[in-house]
Amino acid sequence: MNLLARKRQLVIAKQGADLLRKKRDALLREFQKLLLPIVETHREIDRQAKRAIGVLSLALGYDGPEALRSAALSIGSKINVKKTEVKVWGVRIPELKAENLIKKSKERGYSLITVTSRIDLTASVYERLIQKIFELVPLEAKLKKLGGEIRKTSRRVNTLEQRVIPQIIAEMKFIRQVLEDREREDKFRLKRLKAKKR
Repeated sequence: MNLLARKRQLVIAKQGADLLRKKRDALLREFQKLLLPIVETHREIDRQAKRAIGVLSLALGYDGPEALRSAALSIGSKINVKKTEVKVWGVRIPELKAENLIKKSKERGYSLITVTSRIDLTASVYERLIQKIFELVPLEAKLKKLGGEIRKTSRRVNTLEQRVIPQIIAEMKFIRQVLEDREREDKFRLKRLKAKKR
């Protein structure tokens, strides 16, 4: 009975390892799909950040820090963000979406008469930069979550393949050996009994 129980455990352990391997492979494919968009988004953010710093420096030089501060205070700093979750092979991955980041000049809250085109351009460039950052944040969160799940799944696969399955096989060998020893002993006893009867 113990041998039959171990055989069932071995089948279940091998099926579990196979399933976990498939899960890990699917997660790795998702992980690899994210790498290129993340690298491209990082490059775009770097490019836009350089442009934003240049535009901000010009606006500071021509219009002064007071005019920029006044325009920034009138714009406000509220950003509406919606959070949703997507499941990939049972892994919950957060997705963020920011709404209305890029505004028209009239929607920014300052008067177009009191603000120069440089300040308006600075606001526009920084809005685009923030939008790119909000595109990157969920990608990196997804990458981090997938990476953690890949590590966890790999540990489980390794545990099954390197510890659990070999241990079950060793127990099965031991049980078979004990059964064979008992069978030999029984045969030997039967021969002795036959010899005594003769």
